[in-house]
Amino acid sequence: MNTEAAIHPDFQHRPTLWSAGMIVAPLLAGALLIATYFVWNNVEQARHERRLQTFGVAVDRVVSNLSDRIAAYELVLRGVKGYYEGSHSIHPQEFRSYVKALNLPQTRPGLHAISLLANVPWTDVAGHEAIMRSLGLTDYHVRPAQERAQHAPVTHIEPMTLDNSRRLGHDALAHPEQRHALERARDSGVMALSGPLWHEGDALNPEDAGLLVMYMPIYATHQPPDTVAQRRSTIVGWVAASFRLADVIRGLAHEFDTDLALAIHDGPSVAGGVSLFASHVDYAPHAVNGGLESVRSLDVGGRRWTLVLYPLPAFEQRFESFTHHMVALLGVALSLLASWFVGWQVNARRRAMSLAYKMTRQLRRARDELEGTLNAVPDLLFEVDANGLVHHYRSARTYQAGVAAPMLVGRVLADVLPPPAAAECMAALAEAGEHGYSEGRQYCLKLQGVEHWFELSVARKDSRRLAPGAAPHFIALARDVTRRHEAETAMHRLAYFDALTGLFNRRLLMQHMHTALLDARRGGWLGGLFYIDLDNFKQINDARGHGVGDSMLEQAASRLRAAADGHDTVARLGGDEFVMLVARLGTEPAAARQQALLRAQSLRESLQAPYEVDGTRYGSTASIGVTLFPRAAEGVHDLLREADTAMFRAKELGRNQVCFFEQDMHTQAQERLALEQDLKDAVERDALQVYAQPQVDAAGRPIGAELLLRWSHSQRGWVPPQQFIAVAEASGLIARMGARVIHQACTALARLQGQGLALSISVNVSPSQFRQADFVDQVRRTLADTGAPAELLTLEVTESLLVENWQDTASRMHELVALGVRFSIDDFGTGYSSLAYLKRLPLYELKIDRSFVQDAPLDGNDAAIVQAILSVARHLRLRVVAEGVETRQQADFLIAHHCDGLQGYLFGRPQPLQDWLDGLKTG
Repeated sequence: MNTEAAIHPDFQHRPTLWSAGMIVAPLLAGALLIATYFVWNNVEQARHERRLQTFGVAVDRVVSNLSDRIAAYELVLRGVKGYYEGSHSIHPQEFRSYVKALNLPQTRPGLHAISLLANVPWTDVAGHEAIMRSLGLTDYHVRPAQERAQHAPVTHIEPMTLDNSRRLGHDALAHPEQRHALERARDSGVMALSGPLWHEGDALNPEDAGLLVMYMPIYATHQPPDTVAQRRSTIVGWVAASFRLADVIRGLAHEFDTDLALAIHDGPSVAGGVSLFASHVDYAPHAVNGGLESVRSLDVGGRRWTLVLYPLPAFEQRFESFTHHMVALLGVALSLLASWFVGWQVNARRRAMSLAYKMTRQLRRARDELEGTLNAVPDLLFEVDANGLVHHYRSARTYQAGVAAPMLVGRVLADVLPPPAAAECMAALAEAGEHGYSEGRQYCLKLQGVEHWFELSVARKDSRRLAPGAAPHFIALARDVTRRHEAETAMHRLAYFDALTGLFNRRLLMQHMHTALLDARRGGWLGGLFYIDLDNFKQINDARGHGVGDSMLEQAASRLRAAADGHDTVARLGGDEFVMLVARLGTEPAAARQQALLRAQSLRESLQAPYEVDGTRYGSTASIGVTLFPRAAEGVHDLLREADTAMFRAKELGRNQVCFFEQDMHTQAQERLALEQDLKDAVERDALQVYAQPQVDAAGRPIGAELLLRWSHSQRGWVPPQQFIAVAEASGLIARMGARVIHQACTALARLQGQGLALSISVNVSPSQFRQADFVDQVRRTLADTGAPAELLTLEVTESLLVENWQDTASRMHELVALGVRFSIDDFGTGYSSLAYLKRLPLYELKIDRSFVQDAPLDGNDAAIVQAILSVARHLRLRVVAEGVETRQQADFLIAHHCDGLQGYLFGRPQPLQDWLDGLKTG
């Protein structure tokens, strides 16, 4: 008998247990090792996927925010373009007020400047410079001064910093990058972006290095024509916005992931592209993250940017966790330990449960990390079905939903959202159900007393593989776009409303006029358009400053708004010009005209009340032009032109008048416009002729001549001077015409001096020509270029020049007299100014008007006036020349009373200047 077996009954079972342990232990160890590997691999993959997802979200945010910022800049350009198209002309001060109202440093950080560029042919450069200087830009000139077919100088720029002021007059077409962008914008009709600008000689300032410029074209037709040729022929200028990409990125820094590096290249790829921006120049991504990077393309203004984004070491450190590695090592150790213990005891269930518990805890930790990442997403994320039932909801900003999360899950959107917002959400779900996705729909919620706007992006969730036949679910993302919505609203207001007064601008007025015209034709109504211009506003604005002028304009707008009925439209066209549209005045023409007259008289009385600004009262009246509609097939532009024409007729009648449009006004305006165009063409072709009318002394000896302009038109024949001189004054052509006559006079004086003849030549100078900022310099240069004796050049001015801006007039006259030039008062005695200027100004002579000479000595009154003028001049030691001497009796009368010079048909009719010079040489 085996004693050991008797003492230990289980002894005979030990080989069996041992064999079982030897089999189970390796199997258990292998199973635990495999489970450990799968757990470690799942956590590792989850970490990698979380890393990729976080990186992808950050990249999308960078690209989206950068694209939104560029789109916001383009929106600014569209607003400025609309403001330009809604104005006849833009004064630099108005442009400054408009841009200041945009508050760009806060709403559009990164913008360097907003500017306007004009399309100026080479032949118009001089006139363009003169116009800009008349607006107060005294040092303005187009540069570089190189002759090209077209120039694109900067005429307005804001903010007016020192660097930006240097760009006024800069010709953007002189720089290759800018020229390429300008031509692309002109030919395409849409915004175009330049490449980076680099310093090239004097073409740019060094501060322009790396500057990018967006250009948007402006056409005379307001809308881009159909063909490239038409666009090139109707281009009038560009709106430009300049920025540095580094400033843009800096302005978006709070919206970017700081652990990402960003590089931007101008070109379809990094290779061969120009580097625009690099946040970390010396960082090598492949050395740290194994090649994790994203290359994106962004099309901006006809150019393609290549964006390269890659994580920095700090980004990688977020996902560096050795916990799962330790868990894996612990799992291996426990597996081996468990297999060892199985060899000694088969029951290892408690150990296995402990290990499983630890592994589950690690998995839960990984899940919590993923949950934290999703909670960090700032947008509202929820899952709904096609009926709007909310199944899941998540947001780091609980205020976005308007209700608490537990109250939202399990409820229908229509029960928790206002009807308009719920309708937008359901429409987005329907669109996503049909097309797979929906984006761009917006809804508004009033949260905590403040309106918030949200933009929806909805995508259909593919859950059929998990639950075949189940109803579709949707993932919806709601982003708070309140700031963008407010900016768009502000831009819309700036595009359609006047920035100073808040009234409609030209664009919105045209839309209302179009609607009113259609309604009038359909309903048989008669409406009225009132064109209102403040009288003498420019004098007050220039004398007291733009602050006083702006306050007067605001008060005038308030009065017009108060005088308007509920259906009337009040708009400001620019400057001191307003328009009121009254859609319904009546059905009978006589009654409608009477009603319009009453309304116009009421407006005139309202606007002539004194304006009080800072305790000072200013007086101003209004000239009002009225046209009734509908009239035949006329459009809104015709009506506006008619009312404008009637307003100008009211001003011609003495201001503070009401005038209705009549058809003959249009005919006269057309004739005047045609005459102006013909005159402009004649000036361009140098077709005006300079004539000379001799002046003689009491003995009949020639002492000089007065130069006169004559115009022979191919169809009109000889155009009277009093007719085309008035047109030249109104159109601004008189300055160029007068400069040419002065040059001709100096050339003739130099020739006479060479012949030993000391004869004087007189030239008429208009008030607008005399007030040019560079008039003194023009005369100085002309005298120096021709070598003419300044003491023989006499400039004839009228008494009206002495009435306005006395001090500036006297200062300029003294400057010219210091050069040797003489001054004469033309048509003396016909003005209404004080005679005090005769002793206060450096005058040389007086010219007696022909109206006093023609009836002397037969008419006692005229004879007395002539004698008085001669007596005053003699006591003041002024020389006197009498005009219009046609009879011997008139000449003898003047000679008897010691008149120094005589001019008229009796001594010689006006003749071509060259003929007069040749006659002197022959004589």
